[in-house]
Amino acid sequence: MKKIALTSLMVLFAVSSANAATNYFVGGSAGFGFNDDHDNAVSIAPELGWKVDSKWDLGLMGAYGYDRDSSYHASEYGIGAFARYHAAQFGDFELLFKGTVMADFEHYNGETASSIEAGIIPMVTYNLSESFTLYANLNFLGVYAGYEFKNKDLGIDNSWEFGAGIDSDDVLNTSDFQIGFNYNF
Repeated sequence: MKKIALTSLMVLFAVSSANAATNYFVGGSAGFGFNDDHDNAVSIAPELGWKVDSKWDLGLMGAYGYDRDSSYHASEYGIGAFARYHAAQFGDFELLFKGTVMADFEHYNGETASSIEAGIIPMVTYNLSESFTLYANLNFLGVYAGYEFKNKDLGIDNSWEFGAGIDSDDVLNTSDFQIGFNYNF
């Protein structure tokens, strides 16, 4: 898995260097959640990508999350790819749609559950300068599909899951609202 990720990064930089009109970027996002019952969630998602043209960005991303409550401790990690479509611009603000495909692994109770996920979410960006862009992933407004692989020890069967999220409850206190930045080269 490490060799695939390293090779992908090298290809990304090679393609970016070979085409002077292509700009690449690095960055990532973070999210958190907590409540009065001492349930806590933290997530980070680093990313590396390049601007294909004025409308499309492509890239690779990682993810790590930790979720804890009084009876449950889980860590989750994954690797995937994304495409972003620049839908509309309003001065320094921009509306994008981000599509992702990701392999995801969740570790709890000494076992690991694995799944493959795909989704589309809206995101809003603000250009601080030519080099720095702030963004917010609005995960609570997305659509997704996922396939979870069987794990007998955890009582998980092979299963599909589909959904569309419109969750406005406590928007500023959820791991589904991620704030991040990009450094544009």
